Amino acid sequence: ESGSGKSTLGFLALGLLSPTAGEIRFLGRPVNDLGDRENREFRRKAQIVFQNPFASLNPRMTVRDILDRVLKVHGLPSVSEDGEVVPSLLREVGLRPEHAGRYPHEFSGGQRQR
Repeated sequence: ESGSGKSTLGFLALGLLSPTAGEIRFLGRPVNDLGDRENREFRRKAQIVFQNPFASLNPRMTVRDILDRVLKVHGLPSVSEDGEVVPSLLREVGLRPEHAGRYPHEFSGGQRQR
C-alpha cells in the first residue's frame, strides 16, 4: 500500500531515522545509541535493499569490483585474496560466476537486486 510507512519503518529499524517515541533495539541496545563497533556488527546483519536497483549500483564498476568493495568494507577476504569468494556469492544468488565481469546495465532489475 502506497504511503503506509513501509520505508519509514525500514529506516527506523536500521537506525537511519530516530523515532519520535519508543525505541528500536538490537542485542538489547537502542539502534540509535550503538557505538562504532556495535554499529558495524549491526550493519553487517541488517541491510537495506533499495527498490530501484538501477540507481543502486555504480555503472562504471563490474560486479566483481562492486563485491570487492563490499567485502573490504566488512573486513572479509577480498577478490584478490581469494579467487573463489565472488563466484561463490554469485552462485548463492542464482547467478553464474562468469557474471562477475559484467556491468550493472547488463543485468535485469531482478538480477541487480540480488
